[in-house]
Amino acid sequence: MISTLTRIFGIEHLNLAEDVVQETLARALQTWPYYGIPRNPSAWITQVAKNLALDLIRREKVFRNKENEIAHLMEQVSADSNTVVAESGENGITDDRLRMMFTCCHPLIPQEMQVALALKTLCGFSPAEIARALPRKRRSPSG
Repeated sequence: MISTLTRIFGIEHLNLAEDVVQETLARALQTWPYYGIPRNPSAWITQVAKNLALDLIRREKVFRNKENEIAHLMEQVSADSNTVVAESGENGITDDRLRMMFTCCHPLIPQEMQVALALKTLCGFSPAEIARALPRKRRSPSG
């Protein structure tokens, strides 16, 4: 299969051929139990592999054609965001310690950890000092 794809798409696409063959075999393992084995499994594998390779080559070609435009847009966005951050600070907060406090109190951090993180990061408390200051959860006798 790899040799067939390299014959069709060229030796410069050898890595692509290897990746496409693996992806095609994985798709066969996923779809054949559900839809059944096709009448001509080797033709199915060949066609799916060719289609995948064509899709990837086309996608790469489109990207190469748009690469300069994408790079220009990324530079423009980066310059614009640097100007905004320089003018107002990240998220509009210019005070670093206040921004850190909001970071410590992020909703994805469990509430009981937010206080300890803020005390350590903003106040410089040691883990031992924080442990002494915070109330401990009582464990049940069984656990």
